[in-house]
Amino acid sequence: MPEVRLQSIGRAVPATTYVQQDLLVHSPWGRSPLLERLFLASDVHTRGFVVPPTFFVRDGRGEERSLTQTNAAWLAGALDLGGAALRDALDAAGREAGDVGFVAVTTVTGYATPGLDLLLARQEGLRNDVQRAHFNCIGCHAAVPLLRVARDHVLASPGTLAVAGAVEICSACFRDDDDPQNLVATALFADGAAVAVLGTEGDGPVLVDFGSLYDFEHLDALGFGLDSQGFRIVLDPGIPDRIAANIQAAVGTLLDRHGVRPDDVTLWAFHPGGARILDAVQRSLGLSDAAMRPSRRVLRAHGNMSSPSVLFVLAEALRDDAPTSGWGVMAAFGPGLGIEVALLAFGAP
Repeated sequence: MPEVRLQSIGRAVPATTYVQQDLLVHSPWGRSPLLERLFLASDVHTRGFVVPPTFFVRDGRGEERSLTQTNAAWLAGALDLGGAALRDALDAAGREAGDVGFVAVTTVTGYATPGLDLLLARQEGLRNDVQRAHFNCIGCHAAVPLLRVARDHVLASPGTLAVAGAVEICSACFRDDDDPQNLVATALFADGAAVAVLGTEGDGPVLVDFGSLYDFEHLDALGFGLDSQGFRIVLDPGIPDRIAANIQAAVGTLLDRHGVRPDDVTLWAFHPGGARILDAVQRSLGLSDAAMRPSRRVLRAHGNMSSPSVLFVLAEALRDDAPTSGWGVMAAFGPGLGIEVALLAFGAP
């Protein structure tokens, strides 16, 4: 069976970034100790928005923003950032749009039919016989199963070049609801896109295997609802504790399947869902500060971009000091309450 390797990761963020102080000034809520703690006493320093922070749910006339406006903002931003990340990934891999035989895309912050995968394929000049997969309604951990689908396609069609892209415009979904869960989301989430190029050539890490673990007892602890205003976030404060309770089993099951010990893992890439989540994962797995550095760096520079975030972290980790041998683990957390994990192997083919 051929090995499927990660050839490159392309990334894109909005042209305009904001520091947390600026975002607090533009918030639609009055200053309060809670808001100051969420925005100013945060591990997030800067975030990029497609939709300006003055927009939120109301436009310049003071009128409530419609769901139509929300979705239009998502689509424009998703095509812009998704296209930029795809071009960046193909350039880094030394490939062209016409080489792509399979495109997989995930997004949870908007809706379009035809899907974002086909809209990006047309925009970026992919072949009109490209095969495709589109994931919606998954969330922050969607990039990992998306990689699994892309890898499986390459395994079934050796020689195929596949791209897997995660694109989110979280700023389009912000609203001026002062529910504490919404306040947390507005102080944390941001926009971004990441695209991975997969194929059987090159010397990048091998995508060895994948695993999932879902906490059905707490299925509703994290998610998105939809009403006439748009998306409504669900963020239970117990999420970090639930992830901490399950991360060892999720990672351990995957490693055990391949006879890998945690000490054999030299690269860790975790979805930066928030500082409390990263703290909980670090404690549960007993990892060093150095192992968590790429995840914390992405959180500080970009906030939580939902599904692209873990690919940003993996790209940071590979840029810092890509191992020449050994193992890597990436893990992302999202609605379900789910943990999606991937095992990577490093070394020449």
